[in-house]
Amino acid sequence: MLRFQRYASSYAQSKILRRYPVGGVIHGYEVKRILPIPELKLTAVDLVHERTGSEHLHIDRDDKNNVFTIGFKTNPPDATGVPHILEHTTLCGSVKYPVRDPFFKMLNRSLANFMNAMTGPDYTLYPFSTTNKADFANLRDVYVDATYNPLLKPEDFYQEGWRLEHSDVANPRSDIVFKGVVYNEMKGQVSNANYHFWIQFHENIYPSLHNSGGDPQKITDLHYQDLVDFHSANYHPSNAKTFTYGNFPLEESLKRLNEEYVQFGKRHKSQKILLPVALKENTEVKTVGQADPMLPPERQLKTSMTWICGKPQDTYKTFLLRVLGNLLMDGHSSVLYQRLIESGMGLEFTVNSGVDSTSAANFITVGLQGVQDVEQFRQAVNDIFTEVADGPFNRQRIEAILQQLELSKKDHKSDFGLQLSCSLIPSWTNCVDPFESLLFDDVLARFREDLEKKGDSLFQDLIKKYILDKPCFLFTMQPSKDFALDLEIEEKERLAAKVSKLDENDKEVIYKRGLMLQEKQNAKEDLSSLPSLQVSDIPREEDTYAVTRPEPNVWSRVTDTNGICYLRAKIPLQNSIPQELYPYLPLFADSLTSLGTTTEEYSDIEDAMKLHTGGISSMIDVSADPITLRPHLHFRVSGWSLNSKTDHVFDIWKKLLLETDFERHSEKLKILIRSLASSNTSAVAESGHSFARGYASASFSTTRAIGESLTGVEQLQLINKLNGLLEDEELFRREVVDKLVELKKRIITSQGIEFFVTTDSDAMVQSLQNQISQFQSSLPDTVCRDGLDASQFPLLPSNHSVLINFPFQVHYSARSMPGVPYTHKDGAPLQVLANLLTFKYLHREIREKGGAYGGGANYSALDGMLNFFSYRDPHPLESLATFKGAGAHAIQDAHWAKPDLDEAKLSIFQKVDSPISRKSEGTSLFYSGVTDEMRQVRREQLLDVSKQDIDRVIETYLLNKPGVNAVVGPPIEGKTTPPEWQIKNL
Repeated sequence: MLRFQRYASSYAQSKILRRYPVGGVIHGYEVKRILPIPELKLTAVDLVHERTGSEHLHIDRDDKNNVFTIGFKTNPPDATGVPHILEHTTLCGSVKYPVRDPFFKMLNRSLANFMNAMTGPDYTLYPFSTTNKADFANLRDVYVDATYNPLLKPEDFYQEGWRLEHSDVANPRSDIVFKGVVYNEMKGQVSNANYHFWIQFHENIYPSLHNSGGDPQKITDLHYQDLVDFHSANYHPSNAKTFTYGNFPLEESLKRLNEEYVQFGKRHKSQKILLPVALKENTEVKTVGQADPMLPPERQLKTSMTWICGKPQDTYKTFLLRVLGNLLMDGHSSVLYQRLIESGMGLEFTVNSGVDSTSAANFITVGLQGVQDVEQFRQAVNDIFTEVADGPFNRQRIEAILQQLELSKKDHKSDFGLQLSCSLIPSWTNCVDPFESLLFDDVLARFREDLEKKGDSLFQDLIKKYILDKPCFLFTMQPSKDFALDLEIEEKERLAAKVSKLDENDKEVIYKRGLMLQEKQNAKEDLSSLPSLQVSDIPREEDTYAVTRPEPNVWSRVTDTNGICYLRAKIPLQNSIPQELYPYLPLFADSLTSLGTTTEEYSDIEDAMKLHTGGISSMIDVSADPITLRPHLHFRVSGWSLNSKTDHVFDIWKKLLLETDFERHSEKLKILIRSLASSNTSAVAESGHSFARGYASASFSTTRAIGESLTGVEQLQLINKLNGLLEDEELFRREVVDKLVELKKRIITSQGIEFFVTTDSDAMVQSLQNQISQFQSSLPDTVCRDGLDASQFPLLPSNHSVLINFPFQVHYSARSMPGVPYTHKDGAPLQVLANLLTFKYLHREIREKGGAYGGGANYSALDGMLNFFSYRDPHPLESLATFKGAGAHAIQDAHWAKPDLDEAKLSIFQKVDSPISRKSEGTSLFYSGVTDEMRQVRREQLLDVSKQDIDRVIETYLLNKPGVNAVVGPPIEGKTTPPEWQIKNL
């Protein structure tokens, strides 16, 4: 029995009951239950709208970052992507806001730090968060009208979903092709091997729950009327879950919703809870996917085993399953990791591995990438579960999991409300009581009590009930080198079939529709109906976070950390690393938290880390000097714990930095390299525009050139190369082990090391200074000065457009040009210019006309780079031409006025003033050298940018200035050819 009306001394019972009286009615909503949760400093309020039955969850919490979300249960009727396309088109204009794409236009009329919409397997969410009360009201009004009163115009369906259109809209003799934003978005998704594996797995284990995002082969079967009908059936208050969070008054949101719901009655909730396959016996499905060009042919196969384990409505049993999944699969000490990955049976777990409770059933899945013998894998998994069901569970690992849960509750997150919304609503739409999901301490208390009484049987019974000798879903994806080609052929055949059915009248309609759509896209709109904040709503004074330096090499920030201490250290590498070792720096940093020491396995270190700390990490960081743009290269290590356990952070740092043994653990080093190589292609498919942008900008910026070596295409090439020599012991030692040993000698030193601590008292700072001094004295005091000065790191050649060859269905493009340092007066107008180009020009040209999923311009203030990009783009060369002509458009055709500049400024300050976590306060000074004074000057410069400033920077930095182009994706026949194009194969 849940204790819905429990109270603690920190909560005034009478005050809560007065504000939210159970049984009381607030603007048509009856208060059904309230649940104070002192450990999370919140009160949950459950309300139901009397007229429509719509459910509302309010989280009352003293947090200025307020959240509003509308969610709908949207079971997809087929794989045409109708829920996804509806998500796009509802945001293309509504009765109250009859403008094209009010959602996108609100992005630069608001100070929201998050605005989006997302389609899940059987739900659709529309969330936003903002700290500004007027902004909250504006966005709430736009979201409510967009979802309940969308215009759903046919041209929006054609633009966002799919259409037949001439490749050259103005030429009726040009080829007819498929276009559409969602169509190209999902073609890009299919190019992501991890996504393709997951969606194929999900479609087969859950055939009743079709692909809600849309299968590109099926999207072109969707008709406009299907969209309208789906909205009518699903976007109704009776089928809605609404959510508010923060410190703004609940009454105002309920009043607005109640006003909207007057036009609706109550519907019977006919949305079925769809279930997966009924496994009466082992069921096997085999399919094919894209071969990974960065992996050897024999390590391409992916396979998984899945068991259905009850329903998420039983929140306690779901919690037990999650703990079990964590024990079995999470970390180096977990049995499945050791027996399946460390043994070399596979490269890493598949994307569907773990416990999944997001739909109407719980799954526990064990899957491997890079399997060579599927039957061996299956036998091994069954053997492991049999052994685990009879053997003891490590109590220390169980306690470590609980400690991690407790710590995560105490750790302040700036987007806590948004995370809560996105975690509660999906399961809520499948009848999981959100109050039960919030009872964190009650669940932990029950778990500890049951563990004490039942011991290991608590987990063993789960395994015996759901896994041992129970039907299993077996899923395997074989690689096909012709996968991309087959998809291309299928698309051509599908297109040809549709075109063959067109008569001359149809073709005339397509031609005129294309012209009409382009005319609408080009038309200047009256946006007066849209609400907007003003630049005057932006505070002129920057938020500051006082940082002190109790010692020359110790920086400290004292704030309310809820009893947690965050520790960071950085070691300068400015001239200590030879050029040939730069690409190995990320592998060195990754190795520290993967291998182990001379006397200890990493699994034991990791267990201690989880038991006593919130986590330890290490990385290589390169940043540009805010005054000179010179690169600053550092090795960074960080960790956090309760105030009482900071000694454990320093002890683990000491082990990892001083005792990591690359030679003794060379086999684990090989596992790490294989794992990195196995995920590279999917990483590029997910963020190809970032790789293209990084490569292009490395021709102008030394900082970006180093970054390209550390995290870009050149890093992918290195990992690919190292993955190919793992079987040659002598070569592996020479090319990998010896170089990491050399890096350790060059990196780990007490010379120049600096520390930044964030804690909650001056007394704690004093205590930490003693621990810091002891830690620093344990490090060697040697220092190497014979490396390459980071400022001398060579740029990439800038005389080519580059195509980085990947077998994707769409492309990603970028064009980069140099700007100025952070403190230069032209930096602010360049940043405003980038936003003007994005919102006033590139969105229309790249997305609406070109059909790319995304595109725009951004100005990296710290790196001093102006970058253009497109994302999942069917026409990358046209996008590059648009980027190249952006300066001429801005000067000759844009005619921007003060309101346009104001909107661009608002969009910039969404990020500038976005709430940050307590642990991040003041860190920009430590890591980037940006002082409060610099930030204040920059803020004033941004607020004061004029049209004259914009014109000046266009002339100086953009108009007829050289840039470098990069495209990620397959070669474009007859166009991306040498010598104009350099082809980079991985």
